Amino acid sequence: MTEAKAISPAVTLTGVSFSFDDKLIIQGIDLEVPAGSYFGVVGPNGSGKTTLAYIISGILRPQKGRIDTHGLRVGLVLSNPANQIVSLVVEEDIAFGPENMALASQEIHARINSSLGAIHGEYLRQELTSAISGGELAKVAFAGQLALDADVLVLDEGTVMLDPVSRANLLMTVKELNRAYGKTIVHISHRLDDLECAEAIVGIEHGEITVRSKGVLGLVKDCSEHGIPGIEPGERLIYQSLLMGLGIKGHDLKKATQQLAQEILAKE
Repeated sequence: MTEAKAISPAVTLTGVSFSFDDKLIIQGIDLEVPAGSYFGVVGPNGSGKTTLAYIISGILRPQKGRIDTHGLRVGLVLSNPANQIVSLVVEEDIAFGPENMALASQEIHARINSSLGAIHGEYLRQELTSAISGGELAKVAFAGQLALDADVLVLDEGTVMLDPVSRANLLMTVKELNRAYGKTIVHISHRLDDLECAEAIVGIEHGEITVRSKGVLGLVKDCSEHGIPGIEPGERLIYQSLLMGLGIKGHDLKKATQQLAQEILAKE
């Protein structure tokens, strides 16, 4: 029998606390995000999620405890991506980071091409950043972080300003960056249905981790049993959790519902 290969951590927080104006924002956070994983953080507004995002991405430093990103580069995409767009043209915005790293023009050009390819945004290259949709702007923000060769991508409430179609497209892009490109994703949200791809999720309340789960459906169950204020499971996830409780698994809800109907009819 061969031993399972150990998964290296991408981000490790140990006893991390942070205060602002003598108000404790997060306290005693112990967290390990495996490299290459899709990791979710969920909690109500004001729970400390954004502060945690800033600490993971290096914008803030812990006042207590320590954070280790294990030599990996961490990129942050804000809830309003317009706040991190610095240029009028998409191509120029993506080039901004690599240019400030004093990279050669050939390398900068290659990074623009690869990052636009990763987000399926080649068509955006010459577009004005002021003229594209919110979903496209979020993709450009991701491309900017990819151009900086970020290993870990922190998404802080990245779908909150998007319409349903743009939100679905962005979530698909994030999933692909994780699965196809091996990027570690730390997705922070107050919506559980944003985190369906997460392999592990923690819930935060009042700056503390109050619940840990291996996946979104497990956390939906915790929400129904214990109540986590401010978390929105959504009707589809509640139904899927119900089916799982009945022993019916699968992401295709139509097939799962048919299976449920057949089992009910078989008992009559």
